[in-house]
Amino acid sequence: MLIRCNVFPGDRLTYALYAIAAAAAVLVFGNLAVRLAGGKKIQFTFNMLVLASLLSMFAYMLLTGASGVLLGTFSANPFSLLFASLFTVGLMLVNLIAFPYSDEYGDFAVISSFALAGMYVVASSTSLITIFLGLEMSVLPMVFIILFSTRGLESAAKLFIMAAISIAVLSFAIILAYGSTNSFALSYYGKATLLSFAALLFIASLGFEASIFPFNILVPDIYTGAPAYVTAMLGGINKKVGYVALIQVLVILFATSSTAFMVIAILSVLTMFYGNIVALMQRNTKRMLAYSSISQAGYMLIGIAVSGSSGIAATIFQIFSHLFIFIGMLAVIAVLESRNRSEVDDVIGLSGENRFAAFAMSVFMLSLIGLPMTTGFVGKFLLFMSAVNSGLLWLAIFGIINTAISVFYYARVIMAMYASKEGARPLALPLTVSAAIAVCLVITVLFGIFPAPIAGLANSAASFITSVG
Repeated sequence: MLIRCNVFPGDRLTYALYAIAAAAAVLVFGNLAVRLAGGKKIQFTFNMLVLASLLSMFAYMLLTGASGVLLGTFSANPFSLLFASLFTVGLMLVNLIAFPYSDEYGDFAVISSFALAGMYVVASSTSLITIFLGLEMSVLPMVFIILFSTRGLESAAKLFIMAAISIAVLSFAIILAYGSTNSFALSYYGKATLLSFAALLFIASLGFEASIFPFNILVPDIYTGAPAYVTAMLGGINKKVGYVALIQVLVILFATSSTAFMVIAILSVLTMFYGNIVALMQRNTKRMLAYSSISQAGYMLIGIAVSGSSGIAATIFQIFSHLFIFIGMLAVIAVLESRNRSEVDDVIGLSGENRFAAFAMSVFMLSLIGLPMTTGFVGKFLLFMSAVNSGLLWLAIFGIINTAISVFYYARVIMAMYASKEGARPLALPLTVSAAIAVCLVITVLFGIFPAPIAGLANSAASFITSVG
């Protein structure tokens, strides 16, 4: 059952993995039971306590170097444990945002726990079948979450269409891979013309999940039409699941496919330019952040295009950085959205209404630009250096050009927040939302100044994945 364990004796690791599986089951079915019997506050408390327990188990196993396989299907390793921890923290933050603003918080807590279970499946997958099932489990619940909002029908329909296309193409890719190798396992497949075509199909299908151009055409509509806390989960967590699957498939299955990684490099450039240029023309704040998120997806692809351990580590660090930045920004947007302030012009004078919200939003946007002493700077620096060191100088240059383009629309929002506004009134933040913003802000700055702990974990995760490939 277990392939390796660096710290735990075999029996203890077995118990630890079963404990995690049991805690995940408690999260899902316990939330369902509490939803039927308890109130909103009880649901929130239960949800946060179980998520905190899961996080502590993931973090302990990650920091102690435990690794193994449960039931021959789910792998605990530096890569899966790191992302399981990130997804758990991300959902805890989204819950802090959703609690004061979701009229159907109980339903959100139940359905989002199903989605989180799917994310765990993707991160710990040892086969293409579990990746397939995990992606379905993580995406389809989001359709129902959006449907619960009063104006979410169109966004839910568009997300369902994207998910349906993605899963159809992914199914075809898996069939081709199985037909060529007679195996669903996540292991190096070798070279064959049919497998090269399968690699392109994998990129296309997972491109829908990861918001890669041109497969992201409906993403801005979905983000704009969904409530802010749902957008925080979609862009902050769900999109990262697509990257986890993409890294696993390309780096492990198609490790020597130069065609696949060149396609990734080209898509990286197209995604960066598409996201940044279109973001310049947006007047709706959430829509602008949607295109900004697309451009960030292009940066993350740089490390995957490099394909080596340094590139994958850089992508993992950038995923970590963007998760907290995006959720933090959407926490501020949730407050404004609750007051029907959805346009860029609606942030004018925010500093006079709430200095903390304006300061946090400014730091998040400056981090996305790449301001030193923020995680955004560290992530981009690692990505660009990995490209240069791998002979992809042109890719780093395009990344720098796009960074310069992004300054214009981020600066527009920052200047608006600090512009004077007559009749400005204090803007109060709910306690849970303030906590979410504060956590995201501290992580963005703290690990921008001291990036070594996260960089070390990213390097360990990247080394594991590249060694498997």
